[in-house]
Amino acid sequence: MVAGLALAACSSSPDDPAPTIKLVQTPVEAPESARRPCGPLLSELPEEGDLSERTVVDKWGNDRMAVKICDQRRAGAVAAIDAANAALRQASERQHEP
Repeated sequence: MVAGLALAACSSSPDDPAPTIKLVQTPVEAPESARRPCGPLLSELPEEGDLSERTVVDKWGNDRMAVKICDQRRAGAVAAIDAANAALRQASERQHEP
């Protein structure tokens, strides 16, 4: 193994051009479900309406909090994906400039 490394080091000259390295990045696509708001995820209430006022208020508050958190996370993830794809497009355009 040492002899192989020594031969490889000896076979290159300082005048050889540096190897070309090409980085390829592919855009990420957010699924359409990630672009939809979280509102439809609300918990359903029973048809009979057997809930006390306190239970209704608690469920409503929990649903509102869950939807707000979901919307913030979803919007942040979609914005990050869109920003990364925009940066990728800009880098690609700069690479092809004369």
